[in-house]
Amino acid sequence: MRGLQSLIHSIEETAKEDEAPTPAEHLDLLLYSPCPVKLAVKAHIDAIAAAYADQGRPVSIHIPMGCTSIDPYDPLCLETDPEKLPAVIASIGFGDFWKTDFVRRFVDTGLFEAVLPSRIHPLHEKSGLIDPDGRYTIYGVNPYIFLVDTRRLGARPVPRTWEDLFHPQYRGDIVMCGDGDDMADAVVLNIYKEHGHAGLESLAENVSSIMHSSQMAKIAGSSDPSARAVFIIPYFFAVSTRQPDHVRMGWPEDGAAASPLYLLAKKSEQDRLSDLLAFFTEGFASIPSAAGFIPIGGKMSSELPSYADLKWVGWRFVRDNDIHALREELNTRFRTLHRNLS
Repeated sequence: MRGLQSLIHSIEETAKEDEAPTPAEHLDLLLYSPCPVKLAVKAHIDAIAAAYADQGRPVSIHIPMGCTSIDPYDPLCLETDPEKLPAVIASIGFGDFWKTDFVRRFVDTGLFEAVLPSRIHPLHEKSGLIDPDGRYTIYGVNPYIFLVDTRRLGARPVPRTWEDLFHPQYRGDIVMCGDGDDMADAVVLNIYKEHGHAGLESLAENVSSIMHSSQMAKIAGSSDPSARAVFIIPYFFAVSTRQPDHVRMGWPEDGAAASPLYLLAKKSEQDRLSDLLAFFTEGFASIPSAAGFIPIGGKMSSELPSYADLKWVGWRFVRDNDIHALREELNTRFRTLHRNLS
């Protein structure tokens, strides 16, 4: 665990080195990267940028450091002029660039076009992660799985599906992934889609606390007072730390809830920035630690169970809902339920 905590500290320290931002319209790439792989991603992107510069074609890139810091480009989703957007925007989860107004102004107008690798990861194809409208490129996912302390579980069965977590036998013995106002968006959205508000309430009844991923990985299987039998945790954090023998990783049989790592690339800029875009479709998979995020251009890992699948909320559901607003509503509802039931 020390190595992961040290990495996060290094990222936070690097954030202090950021300079005044370039105007958004002059950016070739704005990249919000998952915190655990941020330094490795930055190193790869910096190398690509250096190659562009050697060719006399400099590119402007911004990768915010820190894991929870406020970024000067945060209001970008409110922009109304397509000329004032970066050539490529890459981000995580169902955040600002899924807002209905942004989608209507820029995504639905054909400003962006998806980019795909020559070979697509089997789980991306099987789970329907490829945007049928060809706008968003999901280049990886943050899969949420179970981490189970069998000693604390006792005679109770190991949960195998998301619905199993609703059973009263797990009451007060589940830790939910969350940080600040953020929640595991893919978890709450998928549970709501399949089980409605009743499903969210059943899970909230059983959750003892909401905790950051790195903290869960640290205390799972320990005697820490906040440790519990079941943790809902990102796959990366479950596999990147050594756990006691009595702690088991459980890949839900109905699929790991998948939160997107995605990009939006202006159609008019794709030829010029082809090397940068190739990082997302091919290069990301070459980073060893990125395997925890199931890269679109990667191979099926032998570390995954043979039945491994991803639970993607689905493009129809995304299109039929204001997915960002729904995420915010469900996050707030889950936290309220949790507080009221605790």
